[in-house]
Amino acid sequence: MPEALTQSSVESIISETKREIRPYVFKRLESRTPRKAGDKIAHTITVTSGKGGVGKTSLVANLAICLAQAGQRVIILDADLGLANVDVVFGIRPKYNLIDVLNGDMDIDDIMVSGPYGIQIIAGGSGVMELADIDNEKAERLFNQLRFLEDKTDYLLIDTGAGINKSVISFCQAADQVIVISTTEPTSLVDAFGIIKVLSNKRHDAYVSVLVNKVDDIEEGQQIYNRLSKVSKEYLNDFDVHYLGCLKQDRNMHIAVRQQTPLMLFSPNSTVAVELRRIVSESFHELPEQFKFGEEDNENEQEHESFFKRLAKIFKGGKED
Repeated sequence: MPEALTQSSVESIISETKREIRPYVFKRLESRTPRKAGDKIAHTITVTSGKGGVGKTSLVANLAICLAQAGQRVIILDADLGLANVDVVFGIRPKYNLIDVLNGDMDIDDIMVSGPYGIQIIAGGSGVMELADIDNEKAERLFNQLRFLEDKTDYLLIDTGAGINKSVISFCQAADQVIVISTTEPTSLVDAFGIIKVLSNKRHDAYVSVLVNKVDDIEEGQQIYNRLSKVSKEYLNDFDVHYLGCLKQDRNMHIAVRQQTPLMLFSPNSTVAVELRRIVSESFHELPEQFKFGEEDNENEQEHESFFKRLAKIFKGGKED
């Protein structure tokens, strides 16, 4: 008569099964058809900040909803590796996250969670520090999965962690556009300039926009941008910083965050919600000039690599595949 299975023996069987099927998961990945040269590439926007507590993740969620309401397909990648919380802002609880992809247990399609208006959300895995210090081999494995996202969306929004570290700068370097969130606080302003400075040294042609959050009035937001733009011109070899806009203090935003509901759903007619829709309608549907391609400009279009291909090269130290 066979022995009864103990909890430890069950866990051992599960672990062994995962190890045995992992090569087949990767083989299945390799058999997938990659994007052909000249096919449409998703526009990738990385949203970052030098300082925490500036409202970055909430803004990512609400910008995504604005784009989706305008008929765009949107995927959010929570790349705040180690302290991910986009899922919290949406009030959802993903069963799986990037760690499951990293370990080879799941495909990227299997961990995406649907949000409002068809937005797809990929959770980074809150508190999972393995992602924050990902090695090159695992990074390449992850990028091989992530690159297929660009066939599924019009906009890929990347929510990075605050501060300056390898993963944050890498996601900024590879993006088509970087949005730096700042507030009017001096420390936030200094930290925002810090991340702009590092990015300008890494990629001087980066398209960087500034969004000033929690201002008292429009003039204050413009002043903050002017200061950042001036020091960037003077001290960063004439580096261009673009102005995306500013958002006023809004009590509705605080209430929406506490209720785990994006502002665009909680109070769509609030001051900030109206301004966000204006920013999206005026700024996000027109790509920066260096990313526009005419029908006869196929050669240049093919040279514009996908976000994750660029990101993989950065993690490899800029080496070609």
